[in-house]
Order: sequence, then C-alpha cells, then structure tokens
Amino acid sequence: MQPVRLVLAVQDKGYVEPLLHYIQCSEYAVIVQVTAFTRAEAFLQFMESGSRPDLVVGDTELLNAWLSAGEPSLPWIALIEGGEGKPEGDGLTVSKYQPLSRLLESWIQYVRERRGGAKMDRTEGTRIIGITSALGGCGKTTTAVNMAKQLGVMGSKVFYLNLETVNSSAVFPIGPERGGRPFSRLLYDLKAVQETGEEADVEPYILRSEALKCDVFAPNRHIGELMEMTFDDTKTLIQSISGSGRYDFIVLDSDWVAGERFQALVTESHLLWWILLDDLIGMFKSGAQLNDLERQDPDLFRNMMAKSRFIVNRYTGSLANSLPRSDMSFDGALPYIPSWKQVRQEEILLCSPIFQREILKLCGDMLGETRIMPSGSTGDAAYA
Repeated sequence: MQPVRLVLAVQDKGYVEPLLHYIQCSEYAVIVQVTAFTRAEAFLQFMESGSRPDLVVGDTELLNAWLSAGEPSLPWIALIEGGEGKPEGDGLTVSKYQPLSRLLESWIQYVRERRGGAKMDRTEGTRIIGITSALGGCGKTTTAVNMAKQLGVMGSKVFYLNLETVNSSAVFPIGPERGGRPFSRLLYDLKAVQETGEEADVEPYILRSEALKCDVFAPNRHIGELMEMTFDDTKTLIQSISGSGRYDFIVLDSDWVAGERFQALVTESHLLWWILLDDLIGMFKSGAQLNDLERQDPDLFRNMMAKSRFIVNRYTGSLANSLPRSDMSFDGALPYIPSWKQVRQEEILLCSPIFQREILKLCGDMLGETRIMPSGSTGDAAYA
C-alpha cells in the first residue's frame, strides 16, 4: 500500500514539531509523508501550486482560508479544540489533543476508506511466512515481530505465531496476559481433536496485541510442554489459524532446534526466510545445519530450499564472508542498527523507521506485491 501523503496546516509550532518528531521515530515513518505549514500564506501558495495530497489536516483558521478560496475536491480533517466550530464544508473533525497513535490512525483510516478499503488484494488466501535461522542471537525474532507489526500497520490482518522452544517474543510488549486461555491448554486441545477428528477451535486463545498490530497467543512459559509438540500438533495448529479465513498473513517464528515443529513450519510455509549473519562462524553453522538436513531428509530439504530466501541481518553494505553453499543466494539484507547494540527497553526494537522500511521492501519484493512497500521519502516534513 502506498503511503498517505498529507499536508498539515497548524499555526502552533509547539504542536507541529512534537507530532512530526513522533512520526519520524515511529512505525508511521513508512506510512505517512507529511508536508507541514505554520504560516497561512505559504500553505495557500503550496495548495494553489496544484499539489494533490491524499489529505489536508489543519486547524480551523488555516482550513477556512483555504476552503474560502474555492471548492477543493481534496478530503480534509479539521483539528478541533474544545467547543471550537467546524469549518464549512464536507470534511471530518477530530479532537486536536489525543494520543498521537490514535490521532494518526484516524487520518490513515479516513484516507483508506476513501481509497476503497485498507485491505490488500488476496489472491492466494492466507499467506504463511516462516522465519528461521541456524543461529541464536541473529535477530530472527526481532525480524519476525517487526514483519508482523508492519504488515498489520499497512492494513493486513496478521497472526504472529511463535514456535520457538524458548519463546523469546515474550520480552516484547506482546499484549495482555489476560483475556485468552493459556497456550498449554491449547496444546492439550490440539491433541484431543486429533483423536476425535474434530476441528481445532483456536478462537478462545487468541489475543489482540496493539503493540504488534496483530493477533497472537499468550507466550508459552513451559519449555517441556512445547518440546512434546509433534508435527501433527503443529500442522493442525497452523491450519486451524489459516483455515479460519480471518488472516492475510501468518508469520511463523521457529528456531532450527524445534525438531518436528520446524518440519511443520517448512511444510506449511509458502515462503521461508533464513536469517544469516555475515561472520565466519555464523556462515559455517548455517551451512553445516543445511548439510545435515540434506543428509537426513532429502525430500524435506528440497521442499525447504524451493521456498527459502536467505536474508543477511545487520548488513553494513558488503559481504565479508561468502555463503556456505552454492545453492544459497543473497536474497536480501536488513540493516545494522547501531542504537540496538545495547537495548534496555524492548519497545526500541519495534521503533526503527529504517529497519521497518527494509522489512516492508523485502516483503514487497518477495511476495510480488509492490503496494506493500511505500514509495518516496519516509515521514519527511517541510516547514514554511
């Protein structure tokens, strides 16, 4: 989906500057492109130049000056404070002071409704993207949760499913621990329905994560129970989620040592991202694991390689080490983020516009959907 191009016309710089800073430092940097004005003459000159943004947002005084100049066909939203009156015309009004995420969502939703809906075209039902790695600490789960979040922010219905032996996504602000049944109970239900032949009902276990903009299960806290999860258990779970028809994407996050869970991930995924690191030991371990799988299960290996894409994380511009196998290709890269070197707040890992932009670009390239990736600058603003 293309970014929302909007013009912001507010006289108060003390309001505009924090808002632009928030956009540039959040996931909205890849969704919204802002041109901001605080002076009426500059705003009117820009609008008279023939510019066609998706939306004009402004305070009452500047919007009235623009609207009185003619009958603009562009949609607009007035930022209203207290009992202030609404400008004349067919526009929307929203409260000027409210949580910024809610404010921006109201703008984005208004544009999407006028475009004819936020949802991307679905040609293949639910698309399942697996994220895995032969390495620990390579940024696999950070990649997976950022992918789930960005696809959700762009308007898709997403489910994030963590199948790691130790669920590292639990360190992220997934959402409420209450409201859904525990994952251990779900494992019990999966085994029960396989004996009776009934369909698994995962609905009571689903939680909405506002932090990730997608649906999730409560993180599993019992390693022993997860290690008992079989291929059939995992396949039943994935198919129950995809068969619900509720989701455009399922993002599966699983480590190599997951055993039968990993085999199910390979079988059920439409696309499989391998996260690599450009270091000598990392490349060696990735190659060794692939070699071992090829020896143990050639059929699974061929199936896996047909849908695998190899992504180098923490990429700095060039590869210092060659890929360990001739049938591996350098399919994409995710940037090195220096500010992540020592992170004490997990939310920071979800708030890099650069990383988010590259996630969406890779998704668009590999899924063959150019509309997934915003074009142009990200969150740029101009004062006048």
